[in-house]
Amino acid sequence: MSPLSTTVPLFSIQPTFLDVIADVRSGTTNKDSFYISSFIKDKSVHGTVDVYRSGSEVVLRGHDGFNVELGNHKLTLNVSCPELDVSNVLIKSPSSQIAVYSPKVIETFDISPQGELYVVGGPNGELSISSITDNGAFSRTLEGHLTYVTKAMFFPSGQVVLSAGGDMQIKLWSAADGSNPRTFIGHKRAVTDLAMIGRGRNILSASKDGTVKLWECGSGTLIYSFTNPLDSPLEPRAMAVSKRYDGISASSLSPLEFETDDKLLTIGYDNGDIAIYSLSTKNMLASIPSKSADSDISNIDVVDDRIFVARGEKSEIWDLRSLTVPLETISLPSPVVGIGASGVNSVAFATQIGTPVVFADHKVSYYAAGFDDSTVIGVKNRSLTGGGIYFAGKNGSIKRY
Repeated sequence: MSPLSTTVPLFSIQPTFLDVIADVRSGTTNKDSFYISSFIKDKSVHGTVDVYRSGSEVVLRGHDGFNVELGNHKLTLNVSCPELDVSNVLIKSPSSQIAVYSPKVIETFDISPQGELYVVGGPNGELSISSITDNGAFSRTLEGHLTYVTKAMFFPSGQVVLSAGGDMQIKLWSAADGSNPRTFIGHKRAVTDLAMIGRGRNILSASKDGTVKLWECGSGTLIYSFTNPLDSPLEPRAMAVSKRYDGISASSLSPLEFETDDKLLTIGYDNGDIAIYSLSTKNMLASIPSKSADSDISNIDVVDDRIFVARGEKSEIWDLRSLTVPLETISLPSPVVGIGASGVNSVAFATQIGTPVVFADHKVSYYAAGFDDSTVIGVKNRSLTGGGIYFAGKNGSIKRY
């Protein structure tokens, strides 16, 4: 069976388009307009949409190649662009949003599993935790990183945060009081990614020094360092932990390991190679070599037996049980900077340019409007638990869809 190949267009739409519609609807102005663009591969179309009243109804009229209508829900648009063969796509506005006050520039973020808190890290070591509701009434500043924060994430409990940065440090934080009970030292270059095993008694850190390290949280002990099996200077850029698809369980090698018996570790390297390990035995079980010279992996996610890999402007879905060819390749006209899967065929993409896109069952589900170009830095997908999908902008905004 040949792999599926899907080319996905992207959109850029005026972030305030809902305000334009609201002003016309309320009678603040009789007529206004907003801009909209779409691009796919090396083709693009740029246009405007007039908004005006006709009796009691608000009417939208697209120009320069666009057909635009209000969706059934007041926060959505239905858009077509015949020139790019784009028909009746859904563009959504956020259902809610958070204005982040510190740091002003976001490099990394996470949403707690319970959906109550968020954590953000900045370019100068800034790190803070705040409540999503109550206008951030609960807030903690976490001081300790010396330079840019590369990753921040919640433990499953939502009460503890793990962070890492360019200062080679990995830090454990209490969300309740902001204390830093543990700092993990051992990497020789910047830490690029973090991952958690089960409830978080063990954690993993990837670094530009070429290693992925396995730690025990209670004591801060370094248990094991995974190195590139080809012994070449590759940097691990992204990783994910998942349950073994084959049901095999093997006892761990150390009494300091917890919940590793039935887990896999998937690592993506800067040259596009992927290595898959047994976390308990530390043996490499499979690999997916890169077939392109320009295929730096930016993100990896794993759901059940599916691996979601972002390589530049292409994202691939692989089946762990058969790693000969990807099940599907999704091509976007802008590099992917964030990926979050919620099912075996459902994934959200944040791209360098254009609105984020949610892709499900081999087609676009909707586009997430509300961001200026070149601002989105990542995505957290909480759809499986009913929390929605969150995208963060570098300019200090987090939006939920």
